[in-house]
Amino acid sequence: MPALPALNEQPLRAIVLPRRELAPFVRNFMFGGFDSAEVHLPARPDPQLVVYLRGGSLVLREDGPAQQLPQAFVTGPVLAPGRFRAAPHSCFISATFKPSGFLRCFGVPVNLLGPDPVPLDALLPPDELLPLLERLHRGRRVGELVEALEAFLLRKRMQGGREAPALPALPAERLLRPAAELAGDLGLSTRQFERRFLMHHGLPLRDVRRLARFSLGLAILMRGGPGGLAAAAHAAGYVDQPHFTRDFRQFVGDTPASFLRSRFDSGTGYGFWQFDSEELQAFTT
Repeated sequence: MPALPALNEQPLRAIVLPRRELAPFVRNFMFGGFDSAEVHLPARPDPQLVVYLRGGSLVLREDGPAQQLPQAFVTGPVLAPGRFRAAPHSCFISATFKPSGFLRCFGVPVNLLGPDPVPLDALLPPDELLPLLERLHRGRRVGELVEALEAFLLRKRMQGGREAPALPALPAERLLRPAAELAGDLGLSTRQFERRFLMHHGLPLRDVRRLARFSLGLAILMRGGPGGLAAAAHAAGYVDQPHFTRDFRQFVGDTPASFLRSRFDSGTGYGFWQFDSEELQAFTT
């Protein structure tokens, strides 16, 4: 595992898959540093836990003043792109959860989170939070940071009294089925299914469908290959390219053509979009 950089070294990024016991709940762990003060991130369907190990970031808002992110926080799914300004030499460790994963680990319905950051000290008592932060700040390698988060999440998962009504995993092909059919498969009314879906996913079924389809199209587009935008739209299940472009504008805040031109330009804030094929796989499975 790579060592944490000194203040005068170049930042790095590492994406680590969870150990087997956490694989049903956690999509990946990510350590990241910033190569640009401006950071531009897309909408995303998954809850996240983020801890800044050094520095921090401001959320840039068009309708108000910038907001300082907490040192440690969680967020639910986000339907709009975000722009951030990072302090010099900032770095963080994060956990991205699969559907139902956050609920299973924390016992908190995902729809109670929302898109805005919730400080971790609002969810955890000091005797749980402080040891986690102390261990993370003692870590000098990415592997040590991931092990600290894994141990913490496994303890949370094993705590009793946190089980919620079950919801089976819904792969992309099942997400496209009507809510009434999905509810019938579980022996639930449509209303009961929709409430349970919100608890596990944090968004209504229609929004999760759109984000899942867009995320697949974005990953295909970023991998490159023949056919370009039209082929990516078709492979992701869009009716046509204009539908994909409309979702792209909403979820990225840019056109596909402009994004592809600017993706490797650090001045645009797209530094975290430079995933290779293996890294993309860690975000889409």
